[in-house]
Amino acid sequence: MTQRQKKAGHKMKAAEIPMKSNNNIEIVKTQKPPFRPTQDDTKPAFQDPILRSDPIETEEAVLRLPPFNKSNFQSS
Repeated sequence: MTQRQKKAGHKMKAAEIPMKSNNNIEIVKTQKPPFRPTQDDTKPAFQDPILRSDPIETEEAVLRLPPFNKSNFQSS
């Protein structure tokens, strides 16, 4: 604690730890709370739409060709 803090009647918080430096001056360092990663709730869990769908439907959708007009393929 510094002289100013002693005169002001400074009470240390629970997270403050008094430490002495080489010059016999007390330094108050605050301890950080332990790091706790939080669960990311900004995005839903990734799900591959092909893997979670019916494989037969997926295959049919991929192999299905668009309709062709015969008029587009008439030879002159």
